[in-house]
Amino acid sequence: MSNVVKVLKAEIARISKREAKSATQGIGKSTTWLRKVVADLKRRVVLLEKENKRLSSAMKKYQVEQLQKPDEETKKARLTSKGIRSLRNKLGLSQAGFAKLVGVTTHAVYLWENKEGALSLRDKTKAALLLIRGLGARQAKEKLAEAETKNRGVRASAHRTKKAR
Repeated sequence: MSNVVKVLKAEIARISKREAKSATQGIGKSTTWLRKVVADLKRRVVLLEKENKRLSSAMKKYQVEQLQKPDEETKKARLTSKGIRSLRNKLGLSQAGFAKLVGVTTHAVYLWENKEGALSLRDKTKAALLLIRGLGARQAKEKLAEAETKNRGVRASAHRTKKAR
C-alpha cells in the first residue's frame, strides 16, 4: 500500500509542477520584456535631460545676447558725470552699492563722477544705467539686497567646494 501512495504522490507532484510551469511561463517573458523597456526608457530620459540642459544653457546665452544688444535709446542716451552723481544721490547709495547695482567696480563709479563732460561707456553698462534711472530709492535698495544675497550664496558654495578638496 505504501508503494501505491508513493507513486500517487510522485504523480501528483509531477502534474502540479507541469501546471505551475505552464502557468508562470508567460510571466518570465513579460518580466524580461518590461526590464528591457525600463532600461530603454532610462536611457532616453538621460539623453533628454542632457539635451534639455544644452538647450537651456543656449537659451540663457541667447537671452544675455538679447539684453546686450543696444537699442536706439541706449545709443542716443547722453550720460555725464553730474548725471551719474545726481542719480546715485537720488537713490541714496554709496559708490560701492551703486557699482554693484550697475555691475562695475567702485573705482569706475569714482572715475565717472570725477570726469568732465559726457561719458563714453559700453552699451551694456549704459543700458544698466538707463534701467537704474527708472528706479526709485526703495526699489534700488531692494535690488541691491537681492544681488548681495545671491552673491553670498555663490561665495559660500564656492568656499565649501574649495574646503572639500
